[in-house]
Amino acid sequence: MTTWMRWMLCVGCLATVGWLWHVGALNAVPALATGAASLFLFAWPGHGQRKRRTALQYIEMGKQPIGMH
Repeated sequence: MTTWMRWMLCVGCLATVGWLWHVGALNAVPALATGAASLFLFAWPGHGQRKRRTALQYIEMGKQPIGMH
């Protein structure tokens, strides 16, 4: 999942939790817990440093000596 998509999911989740708290559907503690969980799940960096498909990859090409004839 791209970083932009994860941030948009996080913002959407936080906005939904904020709205539910504002209308009285959630108390303060569940709203804070859900907000913290959304930050942990969506905004936390991905697992390790994954290689990007567009990254340059260098291939070591071994050259064999040319025999003199």
